[in-house]
Amino acid sequence: MNAEEKNEIISDDKKPSFCVHVDFKPGLENPQRLFQTSANYIEALQSIDRLLISSIESDIKTVFLLEELEIGSLKIWLRSFLKIIDDDALKNLDWKPAVGRYLVKGKYLLLKACGETKTLPTEDKLGNIASELHELAKETGVRRLPVYKKISVSDIANEALVISDALKNLSENESITFISDDGEAKINSEFKVVQEDINRLLTANTIENNVEQILMVRKPDFLGETKWDFRYQKRNISASIEDLTWLEQFQRGEIDIRPGDALRVVMHESVSYSSDGEVIEEKRSISVVKSVIKQQQIKLQ
Repeated sequence: MNAEEKNEIISDDKKPSFCVHVDFKPGLENPQRLFQTSANYIEALQSIDRLLISSIESDIKTVFLLEELEIGSLKIWLRSFLKIIDDDALKNLDWKPAVGRYLVKGKYLLLKACGETKTLPTEDKLGNIASELHELAKETGVRRLPVYKKISVSDIANEALVISDALKNLSENESITFISDDGEAKINSEFKVVQEDINRLLTANTIENNVEQILMVRKPDFLGETKWDFRYQKRNISASIEDLTWLEQFQRGEIDIRPGDALRVVMHESVSYSSDGEVIEEKRSISVVKSVIKQQQIKLQ
């Protein structure tokens, strides 16, 4: 039996799990904008579900089904299915109502916090959300061992960014409300979050270093307007080249660089950390290019 044959969609509850209410004025021009915003918002809800499921650490996926659509002010009624791929870590199949409630409560909790501010909630507020979500996860009781991963403050902040991006096309006096048995969580067009907000709020420490490295070139920048893509320690990184003398020689065609070649460089690294030690932001720039290592030379080493 393959993985697809093991998939089982599990749900006893036939009523809608929640409603997405889009409030707008009649006679709206470019109505496709609101439908696209609604779709983006539903995708943001699915992103929140994935984060919430990570706390349970189980191979569960959520599937949204459209139950009803009301026109006037736009109301989209959705029902959640829980999809599982043969997870032995679950006690039994009686977990489904508890997990379903957890996902709805978790979404409501985060969306309500976002709706109470015009920008990213404070670090204390995000910490409180993380603690409340952790308690909700434990209440599901789905793990054989009562070990539940606590969702990080930075992950919650990133979900706030996802929500903001989903609603960026709302106009003044427009809003979207998440409606469930727990209450209503309304977010209007004034809610804005950018990556700089997250970095500024959560950064507790920044460590900077100048290190000499050999970087495999994945994608050179021929125009000098974007960062170069490199391969380093089995992962992909991006860095700008600040060695302008070398960069000008490269752009004039005096230096031949092709994907697979490598650069021996002095790289400046700046890594920002949250108070709990999580990496918030990484910045890299190459201050000096010392030499070029051609692909043939790398193979001979």
